Amino acid sequence: FDELMISSQDFLSTPEKCNKVLVMLPPRTIQEELTEAWKSTGSDSKTRWNTLKDTWTRYAKSKKLHNESNVLYEIVLQLCYPRLDVNVTKGLNHLLKSPFSIHPKTGRVCVPFHARDVDTFDPFTVPTLEDIVKELDAYNGDECPDYAKTSMKSSVELFRKFAAECHSEGPEKRENKENSMEW
Repeated sequence: FDELMISSQDFLSTPEKCNKVLVMLPPRTIQEELTEAWKSTGSDSKTRWNTLKDTWTRYAKSKKLHNESNVLYEIVLQLCYPRLDVNVTKGLNHLLKSPFSIHPKTGRVCVPFHARDVDTFDPFTVPTLEDIVKELDAYNGDECPDYAKTSMKSSVELFRKFAAECHSEGPEKRENKENSMEW
């Protein structure tokens, strides 16, 4: 949570972001006190988060609330738990589930990327079909497969490596891995 929400996303850096967190708290508890405290702490999310935790803990103890940390856990869960778009998940026309498919409105190519790069992946930098056609038309180098003449080269190579690893593991290892509780 600290690295993702506090450092990377700076989730309490603006009044608008703070208000989104304040509404996650039980009504008529510490919202006003926090708003005042946050005005004097600057816009540092780490400081604001620590202020929220301290203020809530004090409030919960003064009201003799049981499981006072549950509210904090609920906020973390709401902020970090992935949300699924039902229409994208069930709709057959949403082809972004397939590598190298083309988005019908933007023309962007659905490219694979390594899971470790999820925080730095920018979907607006992936090539469009128009970009690829221009790259192919402009290519004047040595003979090579068409994908190697474009910005798709690294994506295709990553996908090939992934497919080769899946193939080399064999179905027995994949099945055991899928049934494993190891992450």
